[in-house]
Amino acid sequence: MPELPEVETTRRGLAPAMEGKAISRVILNRPDLRFPIQSDFRARLAGRTVERIDRRAKYLLLRLSGGDVLVAHLGMSGSFRIEAARAPLETATLYREIPRLAAHDHVIFEMSEGARIVYNDPRRFGFMFVAADADLEHHPRMRGIGVEPLEPPLEPSTLDRLFEGAGTSLKAAL
Repeated sequence: MPELPEVETTRRGLAPAMEGKAISRVILNRPDLRFPIQSDFRARLAGRTVERIDRRAKYLLLRLSGGDVLVAHLGMSGSFRIEAARAPLETATLYREIPRLAAHDHVIFEMSEGARIVYNDPRRFGFMFVAADADLEHHPRMRGIGVEPLEPPLEPSTLDRLFEGAGTSLKAAL
């Protein structure tokens, strides 16, 4: 399972390809990942601009114009692949190799500038959903997430306060 550093690396890799760019189309190659994909998933994303990509715990948060957030969890084997925009065919070109759809490419985001962001997940333990930013902290999948270790910097006094009276080992409390 990708741990927090891998999710942060994924966030940093996706940011230049997605931030400030609009999602022109979403292709779903199956109706579910770990959980069913929302029926309005495509409609809530198409035409929206990705304003910023954040990370909260092991979740990627793609903050969209209009106040929605695309939440993505990589699960055990999920990953994103960035495919650069393809040059248009020239008049004299008779053949151009088109990459074959990988068997586990489940969600494809076509960006306004031609790039494609492909979510691949062989085991399908990952999931995605769209939620209103204002409701995100109350969403069932987001409730109960612990403190963020990187921002703001985690202080020993914070841990002391959180674990006070825990009555268990440090490893179990973490």
